[in-house]
Amino acid sequence: MTAFPCLPFFSRILASACLLLPFTALPPGSAEAADCGTSLSGMVGEMIMVGFRGTELSDDAAVLRALASGRAGGVVLFSRDVLLGGDRNIKSPSQVRSLVERLKSAAPGPIFVAVDQEGGKIRRLAPCNGFPARPSALELGRGPVQDTRRSALDMGRDLSSAGFNLNFAPVVDLHRQNSPVIGDLERAFHADAAVVTEHARAFVDGMSLAGVLCVLKHFPGHGSASDDTHTGPADVTDRWDEEELRPYRALQAQGFNGMIMAGHVILRRFDELPASLSPAILTGLLRRDLGWDGVIITDDLQMGALADRYSLKEIMASAVAAGADILLFGNNMLHDEHMALNAHASLMELVAEGRVTPARIRESWLRIRRLKQSLP
Repeated sequence: MTAFPCLPFFSRILASACLLLPFTALPPGSAEAADCGTSLSGMVGEMIMVGFRGTELSDDAAVLRALASGRAGGVVLFSRDVLLGGDRNIKSPSQVRSLVERLKSAAPGPIFVAVDQEGGKIRRLAPCNGFPARPSALELGRGPVQDTRRSALDMGRDLSSAGFNLNFAPVVDLHRQNSPVIGDLERAFHADAAVVTEHARAFVDGMSLAGVLCVLKHFPGHGSASDDTHTGPADVTDRWDEEELRPYRALQAQGFNGMIMAGHVILRRFDELPASLSPAILTGLLRRDLGWDGVIITDDLQMGALADRYSLKEIMASAVAAGADILLFGNNMLHDEHMALNAHASLMELVAEGRVTPARIRESWLRIRRLKQSLP
């Protein structure tokens, strides 16, 4: 395991920064008001979300230690273990509820507890582990918007009753033919961006009524991809069009409160890098052009589109430089028991080396804290 560097120098920088803040009243409990009480290590920890093995956890489990020490700010749960087969985190409603309670109680503050629960074929809470079946996005997109809201509310209640507060859904990609990861799995609501926007809004509303935050994915659009970023690069340059941005623009204008997930697709009209590592796409297109100032979370950074081409540390450096706020490590396609601790150490090393500034860390931390303050 990588050693954790001591960084008193950066602690002094942050302490000095607190003394230089303008003398304006800050709302009690606001992210800015809490700034002076949060260490650089704690800010870095909020940027890390990780998966782990186990339907139960021992007292010395690495993920519990990461949460307790502030080296991770969120977790993602899966139903099946990709490498080992069999159950990973979810076996039954009562079991997963107890597991989530254990995770939350380990942390000194609120954490994101996330899951992929789109409906249809992409669901971690399913009949095989005691939860109801739910329709796919494509099925919902063929019906009235009210049915999508109702279905999302029911699904959101499944999630909130199990303790989840963040859903990696809805997919706002456009439905396209010959799309093995989106279209073929019925994960997109429709081919028409306006219809996608209507149903995505209804989905978000239903989840919100159940107390669950949503993640729009996969920016800037994965519906055009004919390749799977789980296993390698997916270049959408020749098939992508600007209509794929329309749901993001419209939902933001309507006050969407959640996260946007950066996909790993390559869109060469902006950059040769995958979107999740591209300043031109995340900071330029999403933040500057579309005006998004909320949390950007990466898709799983251990997917083949990245992990087969770059080192972990280079991936993290590039994602942060691009504008990502939360770095997601599903820890399922690849597995490292100490993933959260190692990712935290790597990001601290990047700060120590001057490749990531404390100010950049604080930008992400502020966005994350604001969003966490809206959790039920």
